[in-house]
Amino acid sequence: MMSVRTALAVLLILSACEAAELPNIIAFLGDDMGWSNAGWHNNNTQTPFMDNLIRNEGIELDRHYVFFYCSPTRTSLMSGRLPLHVTEVNGHACSLHGPAPLEMTFLPEKLKSVGYKTHQIGKWHVGGAASWAAIPISRGFDSSFGYLNGAEDHYINTNHACASCGQAVDLWRSDRPAYGENGTLYSAQLYGQEMENILRSHDQSTPLFMYLAAQDAHAPDQPGKYSSMYSTDKYTKDFIDYNGMISGADDLMRNLTTTLKELDMWDNTLIVFSSDNGGPASKKVSGSAANNYPLRGGKYTAWEGGFRAISFVTGGLVPEVRRGTKLEGYIHVADWYKTFCSLAGVDSHDARAVAAGYPDVDGFDMSPYIIGLNQSVVSPRTEIPLATRFAGHPKDVTPPTNGSAALIVDEFKLVRFAQFYCFWQGVVYPNKTTDHSNEPDCTCGEEGCLFNIISDPGEHIDLKDSLPDVHAKMLARAQQLDLESIEYGRDPNWRGVINETLACEQMVKNGGYWGPYRTE
Repeated sequence: MMSVRTALAVLLILSACEAAELPNIIAFLGDDMGWSNAGWHNNNTQTPFMDNLIRNEGIELDRHYVFFYCSPTRTSLMSGRLPLHVTEVNGHACSLHGPAPLEMTFLPEKLKSVGYKTHQIGKWHVGGAASWAAIPISRGFDSSFGYLNGAEDHYINTNHACASCGQAVDLWRSDRPAYGENGTLYSAQLYGQEMENILRSHDQSTPLFMYLAAQDAHAPDQPGKYSSMYSTDKYTKDFIDYNGMISGADDLMRNLTTTLKELDMWDNTLIVFSSDNGGPASKKVSGSAANNYPLRGGKYTAWEGGFRAISFVTGGLVPEVRRGTKLEGYIHVADWYKTFCSLAGVDSHDARAVAAGYPDVDGFDMSPYIIGLNQSVVSPRTEIPLATRFAGHPKDVTPPTNGSAALIVDEFKLVRFAQFYCFWQGVVYPNKTTDHSNEPDCTCGEEGCLFNIISDPGEHIDLKDSLPDVHAKMLARAQQLDLESIEYGRDPNWRGVINETLACEQMVKNGGYWGPYRTE
């Protein structure tokens, strides 16, 4: 008869084998990348490595939707909630505990429960400016290396963070400031080095989840060595600086995939790549040199140029028969939570959040659609509540009550209220004739504008008057979703307010590095 000790040993071995069979999962999020700032959409931008990956080893996700600016997209990915159920305001990243209630179980915590090692690299922007409870390692990551806030210098890693006492270093390593590591490398190389170190030291008997959030191509527009890839005779400095950063992200993807293949990890890995929002095309928005052609608008607007992100999947888990194809069904960034949980064999239900009175995880398991062998499977998503009236608008009051709202149902999209800018860009943008002096707001008002985004992806033709029944149905649904917003009926400061004085005092205590000051 087998002894208890032997039986336990066998169980441990079987558990280790099962864990080893779980796929490695890597979520690679670019920053502020325009729809047309990708070589597979426009050959004026140099992304040769990603172009080749999509063509030979990946699947382009043609209708992958995110939020129209940074923090809500990142919070949606980590929490598995549509933005209306977690946050629709960038500034919530500076609240006491960050944009997502602490009762919400983040994705890495789910994956850790079935044996994954979890690592965060690069931009966080999901809390941590005030509370230790909101930094990455408190939300399920085994390690983190990057910056807690929304943007910073690509070389010296400084920003104003969430306080008004000047600039300081925003570079954090797990549970402390990353002393001595700032100002050493350009961001794409800095985070690439961290990624490579993690992969080379990873115990391949355990599955890996890596959240790689690149700084490129967020302002300040600092392209590093990648500006040399663009001709000064053909392109303006604005074009070169911005697109150079895009090429930096391409080089980071090259480093990632090359390392995975060298370590024999590629075959059991799935990589999901997306931008966090559309590119900033207007001078009203930091950056202003992105190109979302032929889509309208860009970052900070509810047009397709703000919500529809460049995206693809790659890795050895992509079936050979699916490689080099394009999927045109709807996917939202919130869907990756359930998808990754499904791949890891863990229940995505968030009992802790539900018990606290918050919405459960949204989304769909997209794995049959993305990597299933049956190519007749369609996306289960037919509706995307992109943003409600509570979505933050740069010119609106706080809290927003008439934000830049949008809803997709089937082929139709309803856009409501004011938009920060409304123009279309061109094949080469910006160029020598670009004039940022006349970029007015526009509005679709309370009732909204209606578009068929399948036949009219550039949102040129408002169908509100010609399809009154469709418009009425869409408007009623949008107003219903307004009432589902996590903000509805709550005090504007229910997340808690950062104490700038304490944040600045903590920065001084840290020797010039930003970091959380509150332990509870």
